[in-house]
Amino acid sequence: MNNKDTMLKVVFESLVVISIMAIYITFGVHYLPLLIFLFPVPFVVLGVKNGLSYNIISMALTSLIVGLLVDKMSSIFLFIAFAPLSIVLSYGIKKRRRPLEIMSISTATFLVALLLMIGLIGDLSGINFVNQLEQSFMQMLNTQLDMLKDMGLTSYEILKTKDLLENAYNYIILIIPTMLVIFSLVTSYLNYLLSAMGLRKIGYGVVTTPKFSKFKLPNNIIPGIAVMFLGTFLIKKLQLFYYETVFVNIVVLVGFMFFIQGLSVLDFLLIKSKMFPVLRVLLLLFTIVVMPLGWIITLIGFLDVIFDIRKFKKA
Repeated sequence: MNNKDTMLKVVFESLVVISIMAIYITFGVHYLPLLIFLFPVPFVVLGVKNGLSYNIISMALTSLIVGLLVDKMSSIFLFIAFAPLSIVLSYGIKKRRRPLEIMSISTATFLVALLLMIGLIGDLSGINFVNQLEQSFMQMLNTQLDMLKDMGLTSYEILKTKDLLENAYNYIILIIPTMLVIFSLVTSYLNYLLSAMGLRKIGYGVVTTPKFSKFKLPNNIIPGIAVMFLGTFLIKKLQLFYYETVFVNIVVLVGFMFFIQGLSVLDFLLIKSKMFPVLRVLLLLFTIVVMPLGWIITLIGFLDVIFDIRKFKKA
């Protein structure tokens, strides 16, 4: 009877998650698309608590219901994009892997799923992702130029603004590979963090919560970066393929890594100063939004890699 009650409880939990998440995704598709990227969280909790099979089956059934409520393609893409990430996070947390290991594998998994989904959309629709993005930017550019004309700006001012906007849009297209990596990292981190917090809330064992203030790049990151830049230099000399694209993406990725470490140092110092959590989060968000502070935070991250400001090596 005890086993039967346990089974009924597990099935009931799964049905509740399926029902809530089907409504959640339907709402997200129509009103807040960014909510969709936290879709795996309850399934990770379900998978760790009750087993991977419940994770997979529940997500598959939720995707199927979304297909009936929204459309079939949304159902397919939802499962392709998030099922692998959900499984990797559930397995990593269940096996008590180190946070850095879980983050690395889950980021790589989601990135591959994302690329697969983009390729699948391209094959089914016959529209190239980059070309579609270029067309969207051109439409935005034309709209902005029309607005500038209505504001009564001179031809010179409009032409100058047009050049600035075109350069900005071209730069964004150039760094798409790095943007996908960063997006995969952020999505994986948020799903891991919220899943771990959820499991701790329901009292599931000892779940390691990834603390942002403890984030640290590997000790050999500087030699690794040097090798990457040496590789781009060889590409340029040998004229193998798109040197500029590779170089710009490496610069942006390296800058982002140091920026994240710098933010982690700032978070560590704010926690040490016993700042109120809400104020600490607001200050971190303000630092991210204000662009001039980005260079200072990136420099702090670089200095922390070299001098170990938080003294983690001695700990």
